[in-house]
Amino acid sequence: MKNKIFARNVLAIFLTGIFFFPACSSLTPVVPKELSDLKASEARVLISYLRNQNLYLKTFKGVGRVTFFKNNKKELTTRAAWAGSVPDRFRIALRSVLGQPVVSVASDGQWIYLVDHTRGKFYKQHSKDSTMKRFFSIPVTSDDMVNLLAGRVSVDNYDSAAVLRNDGSPGPMSDSSSCRNAKSNQEEPCEPEHGYILVLKKGWGNTCQKIYLDVSRKQVHKVEIFYLTGDLKYRAEFKTMQDIEGYRVPSRLVLTTDDGSGFQLDVDRYWAGVSVSPLLFVLTPPE
Repeated sequence: MKNKIFARNVLAIFLTGIFFFPACSSLTPVVPKELSDLKASEARVLISYLRNQNLYLKTFKGVGRVTFFKNNKKELTTRAAWAGSVPDRFRIALRSVLGQPVVSVASDGQWIYLVDHTRGKFYKQHSKDSTMKRFFSIPVTSDDMVNLLAGRVSVDNYDSAAVLRNDGSPGPMSDSSSCRNAKSNQEEPCEPEHGYILVLKKGWGNTCQKIYLDVSRKQVHKVEIFYLTGDLKYRAEFKTMQDIEGYRVPSRLVLTTDDGSGFQLDVDRYWAGVSVSPLLFVLTPPE
């Protein structure tokens, strides 16, 4: 029993210790290199398709496991339960091996809350321009998490778009002996699976997002989000998918950064289109 209590306290300290850690970016114009462009009209058609993907999935709940990584090494795995409501209401609770809540984090669209149940601590910060990096070690927003767990990606925050062929051949900055993920928006991606890449750009042509699709252009298997500096903010990968109530949603979702931080969410049960109260996404100080 002492070991279980100790493990629960370690989990709480680990998560609350990273809750308040600043993230920032600066504006530096860069000119990305591109693969062979397809017509811009094809990009518009693809964007329209992605915007309508799982369009009527407004709410969900799930239970499963979260595995945290640091420096590309597994830190810990814990049970979790979560709920989401479009567009940006999200809540997740990590539980001990006995099923007791250890740490809960939530966003109601205006505030981000965190409760450390083991130490009776409560944190709250305005969600405007904030991310959940303090909890996940990834600069992901609550609306990002809602979209990803609903089996879709955001394609709203951009000024121009292009569809590129992704034939698996290495680019000029790649080592032909191995494929790797892009570390900046100036690198040409190298993927073992043929398919397409939807590239979204902001302002002066800075790439802000790359969405990787299969050859049918129907299934997203990875998305990369970039800072305005061109550096990678994070990547999200739909490792495996499942069909729930007519919706295709993730059964394994992995988010990582290039410093080796990230987490893997394995879904054991998923409920689509369930009733959720707005109060579910508001946390209060423990009594």
